[in-house]
Amino acid sequence: MTALSKPSFCEPEVKGTTDLTRVVYLLGAGATQACVSRVRSPHRILMQDLSPALAIKLHNLVNQAPYDHPSLKHLVNSVIDDDTDFEHVITFLDNAPSSLHRDFADKMKQAFQQVLSDRLAKIRADHGGDPTELYNVLIDLHNIPDCPEHLQAILTTNYDEYLEIAIAKITECAPDFGIAVDSESCGTNGPQLLKLHGSLGWRDTWPISTRSQAHGILWIPPGIHKTKQNYPFNLLWGRAAEVLNCDILRIVGCRLAPNDWDLISLLFSSRHINFPTAPEIEVIDSPQHVEDLKQQYPYLEIRSMLEDDPVGTRIIAEILGTMTKPYVQLTEDDQLEVVERAGWRRNWFELWLTQKVEQLNEDLDTVTTTAGVVDEFIAK
Repeated sequence: MTALSKPSFCEPEVKGTTDLTRVVYLLGAGATQACVSRVRSPHRILMQDLSPALAIKLHNLVNQAPYDHPSLKHLVNSVIDDDTDFEHVITFLDNAPSSLHRDFADKMKQAFQQVLSDRLAKIRADHGGDPTELYNVLIDLHNIPDCPEHLQAILTTNYDEYLEIAIAKITECAPDFGIAVDSESCGTNGPQLLKLHGSLGWRDTWPISTRSQAHGILWIPPGIHKTKQNYPFNLLWGRAAEVLNCDILRIVGCRLAPNDWDLISLLFSSRHINFPTAPEIEVIDSPQHVEDLKQQYPYLEIRSMLEDDPVGTRIIAEILGTMTKPYVQLTEDDQLEVVERAGWRRNWFELWLTQKVEQLNEDLDTVTTTAGVVDEFIAK
């Protein structure tokens, strides 16, 4: 394997990091789903995909005491279906004056945890492990010699452990969670991974453990109001505000729906408090979805991956099947055409990552890393 001039994450910080573009990633459930879709798994882990199984669990629950109360039966039988916004219902029940209804909200959270865990287990069993390839490549591309970008941190709202697995594979060290986990120090030189909503792998112990099975998980469960005033979430969200003092924030697979209001508020603060050196926000998702976000949140000044030249130009060529100009040089009609032809149902993370790696392969002398993951990805 070719010797590298750029050290691994676990070694001291790279000299000249301040000359590089500082990048932070915000990864949502759609990013993990992209990893799952990469291996052609039929199983899906987005909230709308979990809803049918959640609905079945809740219908079964209201047929058992003490949850067979008429009001809960009416709620579940008349309101709960595959299209229900479970975060809304959980929040409403959490705020109910009845202890029975608040307890039912807790049961909904437990049902979500179980359904998600079961779905992840099925994927793992079918694939012979957790399919983390896209995450592996994302982390490894920042180990490419002369890569012009520095990975400042990864933020995620995901409960799964795909990112931890990818970091361990690529860097051969645990991530810096920003907090002590399993009594390990949190100030390492490894990639910083801030799990804003906790993890299925964290146990509610002191210190936080990933090994004990005798305690419940440490997480912020689904709901409109994300309770984060207590440790470790107050610290994690504070650290997130600090690392968002960067050059580029790339959002992958995070829909920024109204239920994500705390997250949107964090992004607004980071963009405007740090002005005029605020990060550019680039969304790796359907360009049509990004156009909708621009209308909903004009103060975030979001741009789509099509607008990130030269990678954006490559993606446009991929969509149109022919070479073309950068997005900003297209006429308004041509911009509308490429957004429309891009459609909705693609693996946007995979598409962006492929073009990003191929662009680096053209621009740099080598993309060979110690892990060799980027080379493998290009060869496929």
